[in-house]
Amino acid sequence: MKYLFCILVCLALASVTPRAQDSARTIAIVKWDGPDRLYYNLPDQFELVQMKDRKVPIPKDAQPEEFWLAYAANEMAKQGWEAVNLNSRRILFRRVKK
Repeated sequence: MKYLFCILVCLALASVTPRAQDSARTIAIVKWDGPDRLYYNLPDQFELVQMKDRKVPIPKDAQPEEFWLAYAANEMAKQGWEAVNLNSRRILFRRVKK
């Protein structure tokens, strides 16, 4: 009898589906496009930023693409975005909906 009860409890626990938590998240993308441009594709806006207007000095040995993508990732992290995926030109971010 205990064996049957354990099997029923296991089946009941296995049939419970977890709630999808990603539905409460928003997605944003930052894309490198050229020597001094970044595209911020946010849920409520699309922004093209000329990085030369930011007045941030690039270190002498740094590659501009890597430097500006890291800069953008830090700026997005300050706003509560979490980097999920990246490749050589894009970073995908997500955060909990406000």
